[in-house]
Amino acid sequence: MNTQVKHTTLSTDVLIAGGGVGGLTAAISIKEHAPDVEVLIVEKQTTGYGGKANKGGGVLQYFDLNKIKPEDFVKYHVNVIGAFLGDQELMAKYVAMNNHMLDKLTEWGARLPKNPDGSYSVIPTGPLTAMIGVDLDITIKLRRTAEKLGVKIIDKVAISDLLTKDGKIAGATGFSLLDGTFYEIAAKSVVMATGSQNYRIGSMWGSGRGDGIAAVYRAGAELRNVEFGNFAQLVRVKSHNEVVFGENNMYNAKGEHITKNFLKQREPDISSLAIREWYFAMTNGTGPVHLKFDAPGGEEGAPLSKVWDRPYGQEFWRLNHERAKDVDTDLEVCPMLIGEQSPIKVGHDMQSTIPGLYAIGDASYCGSAAPGAVPAPPGRNRGSGILNAVFAGISCAESAANHAKSAPQPETDKAQVEKSMKRIYAPLERESGCTAKDVIRKVQSAVGPMEYSVYIHADRIDKALNIVLEAKELVPTMKAVDYHDLLSCHEAEAMVLSAELHYRASAMRKESRGWFLREDYPEMDNKNWLKWIIAKNVDGEMTFTTEDVPYQKWAVQPVI
Repeated sequence: MNTQVKHTTLSTDVLIAGGGVGGLTAAISIKEHAPDVEVLIVEKQTTGYGGKANKGGGVLQYFDLNKIKPEDFVKYHVNVIGAFLGDQELMAKYVAMNNHMLDKLTEWGARLPKNPDGSYSVIPTGPLTAMIGVDLDITIKLRRTAEKLGVKIIDKVAISDLLTKDGKIAGATGFSLLDGTFYEIAAKSVVMATGSQNYRIGSMWGSGRGDGIAAVYRAGAELRNVEFGNFAQLVRVKSHNEVVFGENNMYNAKGEHITKNFLKQREPDISSLAIREWYFAMTNGTGPVHLKFDAPGGEEGAPLSKVWDRPYGQEFWRLNHERAKDVDTDLEVCPMLIGEQSPIKVGHDMQSTIPGLYAIGDASYCGSAAPGAVPAPPGRNRGSGILNAVFAGISCAESAANHAKSAPQPETDKAQVEKSMKRIYAPLERESGCTAKDVIRKVQSAVGPMEYSVYIHADRIDKALNIVLEAKELVPTMKAVDYHDLLSCHEAEAMVLSAELHYRASAMRKESRGWFLREDYPEMDNKNWLKWIIAKNVDGEMTFTTEDVPYQKWAVQPVI
């Protein structure tokens, strides 16, 4: 293919990569804070339709702040979920902003169900928490609001590389999926709202490709908590439909209720202990595992359509269940890896270690350290996925806007631009080679098995890493046949990077903590591993260091 493509040069105050709920929230919040700041969203698919917020359960975490204080939830979360690895101050801020975020979403046009008295209609999910529904047209509503505020949008352009100047952000490059046009975009602030790494195993989470994480890594920003990217969910074996809260009703082939082996009380979302229990059953000869429910309505009990009026969501779920009803002849379940690696390290204003570069939502949830020792949302907090993206989008707005107002318009480094252009189009120049699917399937064979990704051991980490390194050797040989295939090649390369980061950091953390389970190190080790693992690209070399968790300054203290 002739890769002589058009070169378009643009400039803006704030560039937002990604047009899902996080990117749209950031764009709206920046314009509300600073109407004169120019904001541009660049989305590789279609803004308002991309991302994960409109493809899942459509629920938001809810805290009744008339009955609990943020510090109450923080204490519960640190002890039961985050395992002392989280930023308690940031988690408290998230809880305190709950009502404000729900009110802003309503103001921006999202449909949230309310009771006749005007209060939000919620369903309890666990100690101190509940969830509220939001219809799946949320991102479309937010796009309309952003456009009214003057946010500019470019769709079908994939952001590929970040540009820096004197150690600060200077913009980004990308290419059009329609005609291959190369984009060079100068920007004073850049917000990465590109999602997590989900390894493309589960269709609901398939849009999390990790390419934004890879761009940030190549630019030299630090990543944190890369080992917490192994979230798995119970699904029906035949249809692969997710079974929410199915871990409460697990039975082995002998009819024994095995949930009681690991779960003492109902929790707000699935624990990795449920995955381990399934693994035990399948390896000790008492599998397969089925679910049994007392309620005649199956795992849904009272269907959410009877609780909340959400027309878009109801049609989505109707079609989903219609597809599966003739496939699922029983309730046999197995875990499916979802991934949710979200490691871009950020501070409380969501700014990365490169000045002017921000990362929000599923790109930086674990990197923010807010959740502690769990993968990104649901992160054992059902409904925290969408709401965390909203929280991060609002949290970055003032800093990103102020940085854009105070910084001079940067000049892009032409050598960086040329290097990026060469890297982007390289797969189109090759006369032969493997496909992106070849690389993707090999990585999936390394991360998919639960004994490689969730319930791990040094020997199995080595085996999985060796498979990933085989995939890494294929990356320079990938050949693309068109611009959509070109994007697939870059997403496959990002998948390899994420998996390598995950396994190398997993080998370092010699303990079990929160979601992270090692068979060979089954105990939590506060003496040696109350640390964050930091990954960074240093002159092309993948490096790892540790950073002590500053628990001394927070209210809930671990036992050392």
